[in-house]
Formats: sequence, C-alpha cells, structure tokens
Amino acid sequence: MNWKRMRKFMRRWLLYTIHDAFAQTFGWLTLFGGSVGGFVLAKFGIRTASDQLTTNIIGAFGGFLLGLCVYAVVGFFKTQRYMQPLALSITDDVRSPDFAFNDQFRGYSVATIVRNRSDVHWKDCTAHVMNAPLHDGSTGPRYVEKFDLPPKSRKTVYIAYWFSREPPNPDDNDIGLTGPEAACWGGNICWVPGTGANLHIRIRPQDAESKDLHCRVWIDTTARKLRAEPLPD
Repeated sequence: MNWKRMRKFMRRWLLYTIHDAFAQTFGWLTLFGGSVGGFVLAKFGIRTASDQLTTNIIGAFGGFLLGLCVYAVVGFFKTQRYMQPLALSITDDVRSPDFAFNDQFRGYSVATIVRNRSDVHWKDCTAHVMNAPLHDGSTGPRYVEKFDLPPKSRKTVYIAYWFSREPPNPDDNDIGLTGPEAACWGGNICWVPGTGANLHIRIRPQDAESKDLHCRVWIDTTARKLRAEPLPD
C-alpha cells in the first residue's frame, strides 16, 4: 500500500467534505437541519429552547452534521477524480487546423481528447508519444505539446498526421508524428515507418499522476484516410 498516496487521498477527502458541508450549511441543508439538530441534542438529554436564536443555531448545527454525512460520500468521488483527473480517448474524426484541405492535398489527423474530470486547474500538462522512432534507430519519448487544463475542460492534442494527394503526386508512405516546429525545413519531422503502428501516448500534468493511452494508428488505403482505435492497456 502506498501510504503517501493514501495520506494525500485522506487529506483531500476531508477538505472536500468539510468545505462543502460548511458551504451548504445555510443553504439547502437548513431545511432539514432543525430536525436533525433537535434529534442529536435530544439524544444527549439537552432540551431545546423556543427562541429564534437558539432555533437558528440548532438548524445550522444540524445542517452541518447532515452535510458531513452527505458530502463525505460526494467528497469520496471528488477525491477520486482529483487523484486521477485525466480521461483520454482517441479519435480520427477531427482535422488539425495546420493541415488545410484543397483539391490536390488532403490532410488527416489522429488526436487524443484529454478531459479534466476534476475541479482543479492543472497547469503545464505535457503530451508525449513514448515509443516514437529516434534518430539513432531506437524508440523513445517524443514531445508533442504543453497546455493547461481548466476544471471540467477538454483539450484536443493532435498526435499523428497523413496526407493523400491527387496524381501525379503520391500519397504519404508513412505516418507523421506531431511535434514542435523546428527552425529549418524538415528539422523536426518524425515518421513512423510503414502503414500502421501501435502508439503509446502519455499526458502528464505538473502536479498530478500521468495518464497513458495505447492506440493503433494505420493508413486506410481503400478510403485513403488515417484511422485510429484504442488498444487495451
């Protein structure tokens, strides 16, 4: 068991529970707080007074107790989303704005849809293709993009691309991997040789756990498009 991770989970869970219970004590919880507070005080043998101030205090106290019970459950799921905030999917239905369509050249893209499930703004998230071909013939991480993820937001990260062309121009033989632009033409181009490959994509927030996605990317020679599908982790 990872005790450091467990302590972090418990601290965040308690923070969510207490914060949400306090925030709603004078909201919807007040409707039920009086009866709950009166019941608890009666259990301890304390008789409630009939003046308005005492009634309000009992209502707030009961609302807070009720809120602790309700938001302890809600906070558990919020904490899970905080600990593992990212959800990833793969798509070949979007087109990168960098690849304009015209009558002679048609660009197709594969992208990862990154969704932030938590209520935290994650900064300096990085995307890498972990098994990209390197210049020395080996495979390793290829940096793709850095971005921020506001709460409950989505980000489209373009991973791979391919061009079809009208004769006499040939279609691309290989699949290109997206990456930062270089100062010179062709200085940072990276190709996956062949008509298909299995890619390992990793999205890493600055202060949270990374999330991996494995997918199959291939050239559909019949439809003359770039395709993608997720693979089991």
